[in-house]
Amino acid sequence: MIKSEKIDLAILLLTSLLLSIYLFFRTYVISLDGAFQFIPMAKMFASGLIKQAIAYGGQQPVYSLFISLLSKWVPDFETAGKLVSAFFGILVIFPIYFLGRRIFDRKIAFLAVLFLVIHPYFRRFSADVLKDSTYLFFCASAIWFSWRTLESEKKYPYLLIPVFSAMAYLVRPDGIEVLFIVFLFLLFIKKFVLPQRRWIPIFFLILSVGILFTPYLLHLRETAGEWALGKTKTIGMILGWGRVRGDIPFYERVLYSLKELNLEIIGTFHPLYLLLLTFGLWKKKGLGLKTGEKFLIFLGALHYLILFLLILNLTDWKRDETVVGAYFSGRHVLPLLIIAIYWVGEGFSEIHSWISERMGSHFGGERKSMVVWSILVILVFGLVLPKTLKPQRYERLTEKWAGVWIKNQSGKGLTILTTVPRVAYYAEGRYEYVDFRKAGMEEIKRLVDEKKARYLVIQEKDASFLSPEVRWMVEVARLTGKELETIIVYQRVQ
Repeated sequence: MIKSEKIDLAILLLTSLLLSIYLFFRTYVISLDGAFQFIPMAKMFASGLIKQAIAYGGQQPVYSLFISLLSKWVPDFETAGKLVSAFFGILVIFPIYFLGRRIFDRKIAFLAVLFLVIHPYFRRFSADVLKDSTYLFFCASAIWFSWRTLESEKKYPYLLIPVFSAMAYLVRPDGIEVLFIVFLFLLFIKKFVLPQRRWIPIFFLILSVGILFTPYLLHLRETAGEWALGKTKTIGMILGWGRVRGDIPFYERVLYSLKELNLEIIGTFHPLYLLLLTFGLWKKKGLGLKTGEKFLIFLGALHYLILFLLILNLTDWKRDETVVGAYFSGRHVLPLLIIAIYWVGEGFSEIHSWISERMGSHFGGERKSMVVWSILVILVFGLVLPKTLKPQRYERLTEKWAGVWIKNQSGKGLTILTTVPRVAYYAEGRYEYVDFRKAGMEEIKRLVDEKKARYLVIQEKDASFLSPEVRWMVEVARLTGKELETIIVYQRVQ
């Protein structure tokens, strides 16, 4: 860390920028969510179909809206989506840094941001057509502004807290969690000189929340038929109201949900980060937690609880097997990372101090500190960056090539039967998914005739499912390459 804060921020900004640029060009194929949720919604926004765009699919609208706005100045929607993600993935350093400086100190803020910008999942998601970096920027901004407001005695800023939360919420429903913690702090923790003044900021919060959230919540109420926070998850679903539980005992469902959630957290957090986090929290054992740290812990606990309820109540329980009914991945865990990252920085600082104290007197105090600091940072980079810099979906380039080949051969708008839906995205057509384990050749022939599909596109590993006697499809292209999956394109015989 440099003595000048501006230089610190410049270092963080440059590191984030360089990693984003590198991964921007090393993300070879679009994500499935990007291809079939965010981009179609963005195209509707760009075409002026606002109501249809807001109602489309299962995603909140703001990320796709940003893509549509940027698409007017870039070659295609995929590039626009990646640029939006990269932009917010770079900017997120500022709310994370200023929140860390306010609750901890400059050193911890610097370390927290540094470890965040090199984190494999965070960095790679910010170079993809995914909403996560956009969400984390607005979520971190909401947390920072909320804590800044809670620390002050001013009342009018409470009107603005829901603005930041609303932006986060309109990217992902989790954004509303910050408001719950703010309400709890106002009701039970924050000290006021005059206790009756507590109700003024609460009134401002409720007023602003009502103005900003009510229109979209009413839209969801009309769409889902009941109160919901997002398009795919109603409040009743999250809390498990009216769910058929099956005959799995409750304690087994709880243990399974905890196991799934904790394994996802372990898989998302880098092992080194978990080690540093442990040291950072251990350091706090004797010192106690600051009020701002408690605010972060309460927020993290709420998000953990929501994730636990999602797994518990959106899982289809059976006696012989457990089938998860809702998509859940490390992307849902990332908000816990931006909360925990400060104690990761604390752990690094603690290890640095411990080593520096035990070094001999060969170096002066400041020089010794810088030597240890440099060695530890190089060690962290060496352990983390190889995974961060790993190219994304390089092996799937043949799916893109197959789609482009079909578009060049037959034009846009075709219906394609496939096991690799991205082919249809790059062909600018529609797809019908084929599951060879469920559909026999007669069913596939029926789909080809019913959908008037001209092409069947599969991975080479699925070619064994095609009977040699099939005469109504003929192989017309085979796309392959070193370290790439092989994609086979069959064309319908007219």
